[in-house]
Amino acid sequence: MEFDALSRRRIFPYGANNTVLLLCLVLFIFTIPFPRESVYFLALNPHRILEMPWQLVTSIFLHIEIWHFFVNSFVLLFFGSELERLLGEKGYLKVFLASGLAGNFGYVAYAYALGSFVPALGASGAIFGVMGSLAVIAPRMKIIIFPIPFPINIRLAILLFAAYDFWMLLLSVSHIVYSGVAYIAHLTGLIAGLYLGDRYRARIYA
Repeated sequence: MEFDALSRRRIFPYGANNTVLLLCLVLFIFTIPFPRESVYFLALNPHRILEMPWQLVTSIFLHIEIWHFFVNSFVLLFFGSELERLLGEKGYLKVFLASGLAGNFGYVAYAYALGSFVPALGASGAIFGVMGSLAVIAPRMKIIIFPIPFPINIRLAILLFAAYDFWMLLLSVSHIVYSGVAYIAHLTGLIAGLYLGDRYRARIYA
């Protein structure tokens, strides 16, 4: 059955995913002359979360390094657009923001559990949620991930990503490696995306 037509009404002139990408670009440009201020006021600082609660949202759209910004934008351009096509703008935004927030709350809990309060930023948790939702809603989708030179099923790709992040999380907790990546945010964002994807799939194919 066709997904609820009301949920497909356009809110943004150029689409929700493109608007998200534009916001990430604007904030990235802003960080160039004001990197420290951006991290202080807009990144997720776990020990300042009660003082600056807006960081739970602003950090999702914030990127400091060009490579981080490019990779996240490139991935979101394709997967975000496809999820928006399937769910409409409201559905896409719900998955993106809920997954990003889940990732941030997961990181805050992780930071307090370990006593490590390094600021976190980036859309990776939200992107993992977007991909998780797609894996549930469109399980036959094929994607290419580096360095595998041929398309693989999106569910297998998500499983590989999750296994890698979980393994790196264990190594980080054990202080064997330190990469500066918030693996816990990826995993909690993914869990949120899988849950929402299951809810939407039931509505789409009801």
